[in-house]
Amino acid sequence: MPRETTRHTFVVSLVLCLVCSFLVSGAAVALRDLQEENQTASRRRNILMAAFPRELPDEDSFAEFYNSRSVSGIAEYFRDHVESFRVDLHDGEIVETTDADRDYDQVKAARDPGLKPKLDLRQNPQRDLAGIKAREDVGWVHVVRDDQEGVGVETIVLPIRGYGLWSTLKGFVAIDGKALARGPGEAIVKGLTYYEHKETPGLGGEVDNPAWKAKWPGRRVFDAEWNVKLQVTKNPVGDFGVDALTGATITSTGVSRMLKFWLGNDGYGKYLRKRVSGVLSAGTAGRGGAGG
Repeated sequence: MPRETTRHTFVVSLVLCLVCSFLVSGAAVALRDLQEENQTASRRRNILMAAFPRELPDEDSFAEFYNSRSVSGIAEYFRDHVESFRVDLHDGEIVETTDADRDYDQVKAARDPGLKPKLDLRQNPQRDLAGIKAREDVGWVHVVRDDQEGVGVETIVLPIRGYGLWSTLKGFVAIDGKALARGPGEAIVKGLTYYEHKETPGLGGEVDNPAWKAKWPGRRVFDAEWNVKLQVTKNPVGDFGVDALTGATITSTGVSRMLKFWLGNDGYGKYLRKRVSGVLSAGTAGRGGAGG
Protein backbone atom coordinates (compact mmCIF):
# COMPACT_ATOMS: atom_id res chain seq x y z
CA MET A 1 0.00 0.00 0.00
CA PRO A 2 1.49 3.38 -0.96
CA ARG A 3 2.45 5.43 2.07
CA GLU A 4 1.04 8.70 0.76
CA THR A 5 -2.65 7.80 0.90
CA THR A 6 -5.61 9.23 2.76
CA ARG A 7 -6.16 5.89 4.50
CA HIS A 8 -2.56 5.69 5.69
CA THR A 9 -2.67 9.26 7.00
CA PHE A 10 -5.90 8.52 8.85
CA VAL A 11 -4.52 5.34 10.43
CA VAL A 12 -1.32 7.08 11.59
CA SER A 13 -3.34 9.98 13.03
CA LEU A 14 -5.66 7.57 14.83
CA VAL A 15 -2.77 5.63 16.35
CA LEU A 16 -1.10 8.84 17.51
CA CYS A 17 -4.33 10.07 19.08
CA LEU A 18 -4.84 6.80 20.92
CA VAL A 19 -1.25 6.73 22.19
CA CYS A 20 -1.45 10.35 23.35
CA SER A 21 -4.80 9.80 25.05
CA PHE A 22 -3.43 6.78 26.92
CA LEU A 23 -0.38 8.78 28.01
CA VAL A 24 -2.46 11.74 29.18
CA SER A 25 -4.93 9.50 31.01
CA GLY A 26 -2.11 7.57 32.66
CA ALA A 27 -0.38 10.76 33.75
CA ALA A 28 -3.64 12.16 35.17
CA VAL A 29 -4.24 9.01 37.21
CA ALA A 30 -0.63 8.83 38.39
CA LEU A 31 -0.59 12.49 39.44
CA ARG A 32 -4.05 12.58 41.02
CA ASP A 33 -2.83 11.90 44.55
CA LEU A 34 -0.08 14.50 44.21
CA GLN A 35 -2.57 17.09 42.91
CA GLU A 36 -4.92 16.41 45.81
CA GLU A 37 -2.05 16.72 48.27
CA ASN A 38 -1.05 20.05 46.73
CA GLN A 39 -4.66 21.32 46.92
CA THR A 40 -4.91 20.27 50.55
CA ALA A 41 -1.61 21.97 51.40
CA SER A 42 -2.73 25.14 49.61
CA ARG A 43 -5.99 25.31 51.56
CA ARG A 44 -4.11 24.69 54.80
CA ARG A 45 -1.71 27.53 54.05
CA ASN A 46 -4.67 29.83 53.45
CA ILE A 47 -6.19 28.79 56.77
CA LEU A 48 -2.96 29.85 58.48
CA MET A 49 -2.73 33.06 56.45
CA ALA A 50 -6.19 33.98 57.75
CA ALA A 51 -5.21 33.07 61.33
CA PHE A 52 -1.80 34.83 61.26
CA PRO A 53 -2.08 37.70 58.73
CA ARG A 54 0.83 39.65 60.18
CA GLU A 55 3.23 36.72 60.32
CA LEU A 56 2.04 35.22 57.03
CA PRO A 57 1.29 38.06 54.60
CA ASP A 58 2.35 35.91 51.64
CA GLU A 59 3.64 32.47 50.63
CA ASP A 60 7.26 33.52 51.15
CA SER A 61 6.68 33.90 54.89
CA PHE A 62 6.04 30.25 55.67
CA ALA A 63 9.65 29.11 56.03
CA GLU A 64 10.28 31.56 58.86
CA PHE A 65 6.90 30.73 60.42
CA TYR A 66 7.68 26.99 60.48
CA ASN A 67 11.14 27.65 61.86
CA SER A 68 9.74 29.78 64.70
CA ARG A 69 7.44 26.88 65.66
CA SER A 70 10.13 24.22 65.24
CA VAL A 71 8.07 22.25 62.73
CA SER A 72 9.10 20.84 59.37
CA GLY A 73 6.11 22.04 57.39
CA ILE A 74 2.36 22.40 57.03
CA ALA A 75 1.49 18.78 57.88
CA GLU A 76 3.40 18.82 61.17
CA TYR A 77 2.01 22.22 62.15
CA PHE A 78 -1.56 21.06 61.57
CA ARG A 79 -0.92 17.88 63.52
CA ASP A 80 0.37 19.82 66.53
CA HIS A 81 -1.70 22.99 66.51
CA VAL A 82 -4.91 22.65 64.50
CA GLU A 83 -8.08 20.82 65.43
CA SER A 84 -10.41 20.29 62.49
CA PHE A 85 -13.94 19.01 62.87
CA ARG A 86 -17.30 19.21 61.18
CA VAL A 87 -20.41 21.06 62.28
CA ASP A 88 -24.08 20.61 61.41
CA LEU A 89 -24.96 24.02 60.00
CA HIS A 90 -28.65 23.48 60.73
CA ASP A 91 -28.32 23.28 64.51
CA GLY A 92 -24.70 24.23 65.21
CA GLU A 93 -23.81 20.90 66.79
CA ILE A 94 -20.47 19.18 66.26
CA VAL A 95 -20.69 16.16 63.95
CA GLU A 96 -18.57 13.11 64.67
CA THR A 97 -15.45 13.40 62.53
CA THR A 98 -13.16 10.44 61.98
CA ASP A 99 -10.17 9.75 59.75
CA ALA A 100 -12.58 8.49 57.10
CA ASP A 101 -14.09 11.99 56.90
CA ARG A 102 -10.83 13.87 56.38
CA ASP A 103 -11.45 14.21 52.63
CA TYR A 104 -14.99 15.52 53.05
CA ASP A 105 -15.48 18.42 50.62
CA GLN A 106 -18.35 20.62 51.73
CA VAL A 107 -18.53 22.47 48.39
CA LYS A 108 -18.95 19.18 46.51
CA ALA A 109 -21.53 18.10 49.08
CA ALA A 110 -23.58 21.21 48.31
CA ARG A 111 -23.60 20.24 44.63
CA ASP A 112 -24.59 16.62 45.19
CA PRO A 113 -28.03 16.23 43.52
CA GLY A 114 -28.70 13.10 45.58
CA LEU A 115 -28.69 14.98 48.87
CA LYS A 116 -31.70 16.85 50.22
CA PRO A 117 -30.37 19.76 52.28
CA LYS A 118 -32.11 20.88 55.44
CA LEU A 119 -31.97 24.40 54.03
CA ASP A 120 -33.13 24.54 50.41
CA LEU A 121 -31.89 27.87 49.13
CA ARG A 122 -33.61 27.37 45.79
CA GLN A 123 -36.93 27.37 47.64
CA ASN A 124 -35.77 30.24 49.86
CA PRO A 125 -33.82 32.56 47.49
CA GLN A 126 -34.24 35.51 49.85
CA ARG A 127 -31.95 33.71 52.31
CA ASP A 128 -29.25 33.07 49.72
CA LEU A 129 -27.24 36.19 50.55
CA ALA A 130 -24.01 34.63 49.29
CA GLY A 131 -25.47 33.63 45.92
CA ILE A 132 -24.34 30.01 46.27
CA LYS A 133 -27.70 28.43 45.27
CA ALA A 134 -27.13 25.40 47.49
CA ARG A 135 -25.81 25.07 51.03
CA GLU A 136 -24.37 21.87 52.41
CA ASP A 137 -25.65 20.56 55.76
CA VAL A 138 -22.19 19.99 57.24
CA GLY A 139 -19.21 22.35 57.18
CA TRP A 140 -15.63 22.34 58.46
CA VAL A 141 -14.36 24.33 61.41
CA HIS A 142 -10.63 24.74 62.11
CA VAL A 143 -9.48 25.79 65.57
CA VAL A 144 -5.86 26.94 65.69
CA ARG A 145 -4.18 26.76 69.10
CA ASP A 146 -0.72 28.30 69.10
CA ASP A 147 1.40 28.86 72.23
CA GLN A 148 4.22 30.74 70.56
CA GLU A 149 6.32 32.64 73.11
CA GLY A 150 4.02 31.53 75.92
CA VAL A 151 1.07 33.54 74.63
CA GLY A 152 -1.93 31.26 74.14
CA VAL A 153 -3.71 32.01 70.88
CA GLU A 154 -6.99 30.44 69.86
CA THR A 155 -8.39 31.24 66.46
CA ILE A 156 -11.55 29.90 64.84
CA VAL A 157 -11.17 29.66 61.07
CA LEU A 158 -14.32 29.21 58.99
CA PRO A 159 -14.65 28.48 55.26
CA ILE A 160 -16.63 31.07 53.33
CA ARG A 161 -17.71 31.38 49.73
CA GLY A 162 -20.01 33.57 47.69
CA TYR A 163 -20.53 35.17 44.34
CA GLY A 164 -18.75 38.36 43.36
CA LEU A 165 -18.91 39.90 39.90
CA TRP A 166 -17.64 37.07 37.70
CA SER A 167 -17.06 34.14 39.99
CA THR A 168 -17.58 32.37 43.28
CA LEU A 169 -14.92 33.50 45.73
CA LYS A 170 -13.72 30.80 48.14
CA GLY A 171 -11.73 31.60 51.23
CA PHE A 172 -11.50 31.68 55.01
CA VAL A 173 -12.35 34.15 57.74
CA ALA A 174 -10.60 33.86 61.11
CA ILE A 175 -12.23 34.93 64.38
CA ASP A 176 -10.34 35.61 67.61
CA GLY A 177 -11.56 32.79 69.85
CA LYS A 178 -10.65 34.40 73.16
CA ALA A 179 -12.38 37.66 72.26
CA LEU A 180 -15.48 35.76 71.11
CA ALA A 181 -15.61 33.93 74.45
CA ARG A 182 -16.26 37.27 76.16
CA GLY A 183 -19.46 37.70 74.16
CA PRO A 184 -20.61 38.48 70.61
CA GLY A 185 -19.98 42.19 70.93
CA GLU A 186 -16.31 41.50 71.66
CA ALA A 187 -15.69 39.24 68.65
CA ILE A 188 -13.07 40.52 66.21
CA VAL A 189 -11.59 39.35 62.94
CA LYS A 190 -8.08 37.93 62.95
CA GLY A 191 -7.80 37.78 59.16
CA LEU A 192 -9.45 37.09 55.82
CA THR A 193 -8.05 35.36 52.76
CA TYR A 194 -9.26 33.94 49.45
CA TYR A 195 -7.71 30.96 47.70
CA GLU A 196 -9.89 30.82 44.59
CA HIS A 197 -11.73 33.39 42.47
CA LYS A 198 -11.90 34.82 38.95
CA GLU A 199 -12.53 38.46 39.70
CA THR A 200 -11.11 41.22 37.48
CA PRO A 201 -7.37 41.79 38.09
CA GLY A 202 -6.74 45.23 39.54
CA LEU A 203 -10.38 45.63 40.58
CA GLY A 204 -12.28 42.81 42.31
CA GLY A 205 -9.10 40.75 42.11
CA GLU A 206 -7.65 43.06 44.76
CA VAL A 207 -9.18 40.76 47.39
CA ASP A 208 -5.73 39.16 47.14
CA ASN A 209 -3.88 42.41 47.78
CA PRO A 210 -1.96 42.24 51.10
CA ALA A 211 -2.70 45.94 51.65
CA TRP A 212 -6.45 45.30 51.54
CA LYS A 213 -6.26 42.13 53.61
CA ALA A 214 -4.30 44.07 56.24
CA LYS A 215 -7.42 46.18 56.91
CA TRP A 216 -9.36 43.25 58.34
CA PRO A 217 -7.61 42.36 61.62
CA GLY A 218 -9.38 43.94 64.58
CA ARG A 219 -12.68 44.62 62.79
CA ARG A 220 -15.66 43.79 64.98
CA VAL A 221 -18.11 41.12 63.79
CA PHE A 222 -21.37 41.11 65.78
CA ASP A 223 -23.41 43.47 67.88
CA ALA A 224 -24.56 42.36 71.33
CA GLU A 225 -27.53 40.50 69.79
CA TRP A 226 -25.40 38.40 67.40
CA ASN A 227 -26.41 40.42 64.35
CA VAL A 228 -23.60 40.40 61.78
CA LYS A 229 -22.48 44.00 61.37
CA LEU A 230 -19.15 43.36 59.66
CA GLN A 231 -19.24 44.74 56.12
CA VAL A 232 -17.26 46.18 53.23
CA THR A 233 -18.36 49.73 52.53
CA LYS A 234 -17.21 53.07 51.18
CA ASN A 235 -15.90 55.45 53.83
CA PRO A 236 -16.46 53.06 56.75
CA VAL A 237 -17.20 54.56 60.13
CA GLY A 238 -16.63 52.66 63.36
CA ASP A 239 -15.12 49.25 63.99
CA PHE A 240 -17.41 47.16 61.81
CA GLY A 241 -16.46 48.50 58.37
CA VAL A 242 -13.67 47.74 55.90
CA ASP A 243 -12.88 49.99 52.93
CA ALA A 244 -14.55 48.88 49.72
CA LEU A 245 -12.34 47.87 46.80
CA THR A 246 -11.86 50.78 44.41
CA GLY A 247 -13.88 50.29 41.22
CA ALA A 248 -15.22 46.93 42.41
CA THR A 249 -18.56 47.69 44.03
CA ILE A 250 -20.16 44.37 43.11
CA THR A 251 -17.24 42.31 44.42
CA SER A 252 -17.18 44.37 47.63
CA THR A 253 -20.91 43.82 48.09
CA GLY A 254 -20.38 40.11 47.45
CA VAL A 255 -17.80 39.92 50.24
CA SER A 256 -20.19 41.65 52.66
CA ARG A 257 -23.07 39.37 51.73
CA MET A 258 -21.09 36.14 52.04
CA LEU A 259 -19.80 37.17 55.47
CA LYS A 260 -23.33 37.97 56.62
CA PHE A 261 -24.48 34.57 55.35
CA TRP A 262 -21.68 32.37 56.72
CA LEU A 263 -21.42 34.15 60.08
CA GLY A 264 -25.20 34.27 60.44
CA ASN A 265 -27.77 31.66 61.43
CA ASP A 266 -27.77 29.97 58.02
CA GLY A 267 -24.01 29.49 58.21
CA TYR A 268 -21.84 29.06 61.30
CA GLY A 269 -23.77 31.46 63.53
CA LYS A 270 -25.53 28.77 65.56
CA TYR A 271 -22.25 26.95 66.17
CA LEU A 272 -20.57 30.15 67.37
CA ARG A 273 -23.46 30.90 69.73
CA LYS A 274 -23.34 27.42 71.23
CA ARG A 275 -19.57 27.62 71.54
CA VAL A 276 -19.85 30.80 73.58
CA SER A 277 -22.71 29.49 75.72
CA GLY A 278 -20.93 26.19 76.31
CA VAL A 279 -23.89 24.01 75.29
CA LEU A 280 -22.23 22.12 72.44
CA SER A 281 -22.74 18.38 72.49
CA ALA A 282 -19.61 16.28 72.72
CA GLY A 283 -18.29 15.37 69.29
CA THR A 284 -15.30 13.52 67.93
CA ALA A 285 -12.89 16.02 66.43
CA GLY A 286 -9.92 15.22 64.28
CA ARG A 287 -6.58 16.67 63.37
CA GLY A 288 -5.62 17.98 60.00
CA GLY A 289 -8.77 17.98 57.90
CA ALA A 290 -8.34 20.00 54.72
CA GLY A 291 -11.70 21.68 54.78
CA GLY A 292 -12.99 24.41 52.53
